Amino acid sequence: MSLRTIQKSIQSFGNIKKITSSMKLVSAAKLAKTERLLKDVRPFGHGTLSFYKQYTHINMLDHIENHLIFAITSDRGLCGGIHTAVVNKVKQELNRPDQKFAKVVCIGQKSEELLTKSHKSNILFTVSKIGKDNPTFLEVSKIFNECNYSEFIACQIFYNRVVTKGTSQVDWISIYNTDFLLTVAHIASLDEIDEESMRSYIEFSTVSLLFFAMVENTLCEHSARMIAMDSASKNVKSLNEKLSLEYNRKRQFKITSDLIDIVSGSQVITGK
Repeated sequence: MSLRTIQKSIQSFGNIKKITSSMKLVSAAKLAKTERLLKDVRPFGHGTLSFYKQYTHINMLDHIENHLIFAITSDRGLCGGIHTAVVNKVKQELNRPDQKFAKVVCIGQKSEELLTKSHKSNILFTVSKIGKDNPTFLEVSKIFNECNYSEFIACQIFYNRVVTKGTSQVDWISIYNTDFLLTVAHIASLDEIDEESMRSYIEFSTVSLLFFAMVENTLCEHSARMIAMDSASKNVKSLNEKLSLEYNRKRQFKITSDLIDIVSGSQVITGK
């Protein structure tokens, strides 16, 4: 490799490091903003899950065919394998014998890209360009209205959940059709609450769960992207140091060779 080629590579790596460092800072800023939003959203998600656990006591997923599945990803990459992890879980569900005709709502183009080859017929529709800053409750409500949620008895939401700072894992939330929940004995026995109020609460809480899952997944995405860009910056720095060392060695070798030629020529001329 010539000195000129090495010099150009060093400049290229320097430009890449500037980009990855900038992306890391942007992701860190977005991460802080999403953390504040999730702090406000978590009570709605955990509150609804507590309600389901206390009043429903049901787990009908193994007895209900053809779920509605939400695969929560995004339109952007460069954040490790968090999108792939969600899609792999969705594929496992779709490969079950009783879920051959299940429908998937792809939230983010990444899930659609990964599912198209193997389960294109299962995709109901794809939601893109959503949550560019952070997801909103209004956007989530529109998604529910679009997917005709009432036609499905059971639904699963697959998303990335924060485990510790910087790490996440795929989790899922099971939710059920409003009419189905109203027939559950524990809910039907709540005489002090009229059916219309309970129906409104269930519909609101169902949207809240998807909203909570989307915000949690967004937080994991920003965290993963920040870590990925930090690793990329360190790798580029390491490569740059190696190339700089090689450049200096070759440059010194060339200087030394030129000096030897000059001295040799000078001795020949002097000898004459």
